[in-house]
Amino acid sequence: MNKIYTRTLSLVLLTALTAGTLYATQKHGHSSHYADMHAKHHGDPEASTEHMHDRVNMPGLQGKDTSQHEVNDLKTLFQKHTHIKRKVVNLSNGIQTTTESSNQDVQQAIMSHVSMMVGRLEAGRNPEVIIQSPTLDALFDVHNQIKTNIKSTSDGVVVTQTSDNPKVVALLQQHAAEVSDMSARGMRSVHERMAGQ
Repeated sequence: MNKIYTRTLSLVLLTALTAGTLYATQKHGHSSHYADMHAKHHGDPEASTEHMHDRVNMPGLQGKDTSQHEVNDLKTLFQKHTHIKRKVVNLSNGIQTTTESSNQDVQQAIMSHVSMMVGRLEAGRNPEVIIQSPTLDALFDVHNQIKTNIKSTSDGVVVTQTSDNPKVVALLQQHAAEVSDMSARGMRSVHERMAGQ
């Protein structure tokens, strides 16, 4: 093999490898940059993109002190998000959300998740889940300015949250919209949000 042929072959292979990497990144709609950035935000500079996107174990759903039950609820909600029906009404002083499903596993996960998250919010116990939105972090910072009412329905739960502080009301409405997007699009919504942070 002469030197010119060897160099040409090396250049072709390098170009193909680069193109393949770019295609895979674009096809999956994410890069390691935002996953690493979000992991560092939550104090884990060693976290890798591969670890963040394990769709079976879903390690991104782990938090500071989350129980296995909480993580399992989140897994169910993300893996079966197409079974979730959600309606949000923005009130002048907050939100009213209705989250329901005809799937029994999803129903149970909805009610369990809502109950545990409301309890955490009232106690100011931020779970700091790896993939959670900064909006949720901000809500935990002002948890004592939020009033919450929960009502069960035959298929899920209605949550009304209000505040006298307009800034808190804006956070509640923003978070409700984020949850609706996650319910509609699952992890794709999370990936896009994290990429934009």
